[in-house]
Amino acid sequence: MKFKIEKQDKDVIVRFEHLGGQVQEVIEAIGRCRQSAWACTSGECMKIASMDTSADGDVLSVRLRPRSDAEFSVASLDECLQYQLPKEINK
Repeated sequence: MKFKIEKQDKDVIVRFEHLGGQVQEVIEAIGRCRQSAWACTSGECMKIASMDTSADGDVLSVRLRPRSDAEFSVASLDECLQYQLPKEINK
């Protein structure tokens, strides 16, 4: 499994491929990040206001929207996802 992060205006789209049946695990991991932001090494999770997901087979797209007073750092978000996501993920 691997992922790619791209910024679209203030939102960030994270595209996961080759999930091997781990769609729900990835969604839950990002949810944990949002709920326990104190555990995130970069603190980027504290900026997430909302999350929308769209799955198509072995591909998952996650749109993250920042709080109105925040802006995402792609590098910091990458660090956060590396920490929170299942260890099988290869960037």
